[in-house]
Amino acid sequence: MANSFENDAEENALLLAQATIWTRNFVLLCFANIALFMSIQVLLPTLPVYLFKVGGSQQDIGYAMGAFTICAMLMRPIAGWLVDTYGRKKIITLGMVLMLAVSGLYRLSSVPIMIILTRGLHGLAFGIVGTAIGTIVVDSLPFTRLSEGMGYFGLTSSLSMAVAPIIGFWLADGYGYSALFSWVIVMSLVALLVSLPVKGTTIPLSTSAHSGTGIWANLLEKSSVPASAVMFLLSTVYGSVLSFIALFASESGINNVGLFFSALAVSMLISRPISGRWADGGGTNKVIFIGHLAIIIGVSTISLSHTMEGFMIAGAVFGFGFGFCIPTLQALSVRYAPAHRRGAATGTFFIALDLGIGLGTILWGYVAAASSYQIMYFTTLIPTILAGALYYKLRGKGYYQKLPGPGKCDCNSNR
Repeated sequence: MANSFENDAEENALLLAQATIWTRNFVLLCFANIALFMSIQVLLPTLPVYLFKVGGSQQDIGYAMGAFTICAMLMRPIAGWLVDTYGRKKIITLGMVLMLAVSGLYRLSSVPIMIILTRGLHGLAFGIVGTAIGTIVVDSLPFTRLSEGMGYFGLTSSLSMAVAPIIGFWLADGYGYSALFSWVIVMSLVALLVSLPVKGTTIPLSTSAHSGTGIWANLLEKSSVPASAVMFLLSTVYGSVLSFIALFASESGINNVGLFFSALAVSMLISRPISGRWADGGGTNKVIFIGHLAIIIGVSTISLSHTMEGFMIAGAVFGFGFGFCIPTLQALSVRYAPAHRRGAATGTFFIALDLGIGLGTILWGYVAAASSYQIMYFTTLIPTILAGALYYKLRGKGYYQKLPGPGKCDCNSNR
């Protein structure tokens, strides 16, 4: 009996050791992702101002900001196929090199059309590297702590969101846009250098990569579609907040709504790891329910806010909701995919996220033009409720009920 207990203790200790999240690979990927997003998010609030300075119009700003998201979305399925076919490490390195090369084009872009083209190329490069880095993170995490690990990894983009816009305005206002674009280049270079020591993860080779199932069957992963569909509905709401909150706040005399984004980012920083650990412990349904409820409360608070304090509270609650939903849904979208299809699964999830943000921005723009920003935000409650209903409908039909095994690898080389 004593030996049995000792064996059980040794086995538990071994499992615990194998379930470590903070491996060398994961830490390197986190730092690479921070640098990557620090290069991207400094441009979100500053590039529209630069476009105006070089003679751009409101339409040019829309095209430039939309070009990045649309091109990233179009590249996602191709990137997923590349990652699954040629290996994670090769494609992440290729994507980082392309990000660095495109970053240098901003210093050469002095007319609106050049800026729009550069943004499109930047989006294509990000579509590659974002899909690759997301896939290799999944491969590097212990299967039993996947949601928690994705929550921690998501902190890197939230942290960048909290500080990058401040750095962007500081550089542009204090040192000029040449300094801002130099920052983009340097951060892209840092991301590349930090990603180079990352080891390629060992994955099983697909025996049906070239089967005659059609191009979309290879580019998209069907097991990821249900969770991605829920994310699509929620991301339409996310897009409305990111795109129109500054204009809505200005109607109440608030010209700088930066604290809203800070509150949102800090809230996501706090909620992501909590939600991940809870979901991995068997609380996925509760995490999704609380996340949806927080988004509903956050959007309602936004629509009723007329002070900076109100917008900060709304941002915190809204960020809490997405901090619960995004990593949990992303983990569900890849957890049930075969190991050799994780690239396609990651791409499928981010296609839904990007498409929701892009289409949501267009849709709610029409709603706002026909009514008001306040009514528009109340209207976004509809897809939020639909997303919750869809998730529980899918669960009722047996989707994501049984936890699959982590899968076995039958290959002998790192990719």
